[in-house]
Amino acid sequence: MIALRILLIFIAAAGCATQKVEYRTRPAWHYGMSNNIKNHITRDDGTIVEYSSIGGQNSAAAQEYLNSIPLEEVDELTGEKTLLAVLPEHILSQLLTCLRDRNWDLLFDQILSDEARYYFESRENGIAEFHSFFINNRRDLAKVLQRMVKGNAFGDVKLINEGSFTKITLAAHASGDYKFKKVTLVRESDFLKLFSIE
Repeated sequence: MIALRILLIFIAAAGCATQKVEYRTRPAWHYGMSNNIKNHITRDDGTIVEYSSIGGQNSAAAQEYLNSIPLEEVDELTGEKTLLAVLPEHILSQLLTCLRDRNWDLLFDQILSDEARYYFESRENGIAEFHSFFINNRRDLAKVLQRMVKGNAFGDVKLINEGSFTKITLAAHASGDYKFKKVTLVRESDFLKLFSIE
């Protein structure tokens, strides 16, 4: 009887294995950027990583809607790229990518609002002014945009909705000495576009 108990204890102990689980967070807006994000991942070493969102939670219906919208489309025949933005974070990320790549044409054609584009097109040297603004302020713009993207999940960013406009500013405790303080977006049909940077 004692031998049977020792054998059962040995079998039970041999059947137990240590499993490493990591709990991590990611900003809720990441889920709107891709429909391939998984909340449960097993690494090659067997570690299980469990993700949860911070900075807001999308309802199942809202998440399904966001997942159904491609944020970048490429025409198969022409190769022309179309950028779409549903959330303010999408525009900020697109702006940062254009700044990184110095892709002023994509920024002008795809991210800028119709009204802002018309403003520059109607001026004598408007397109040159547009390029000059982004070339000369590239680093300052990147700094504040990165701060807005990173600070959104921690309450460092204020979003003010005024009709079709959304104003993005840094909270007073996070505003620092940035050259630019406000990004204004405008809704055109179902998508957001850049209206101004101040």
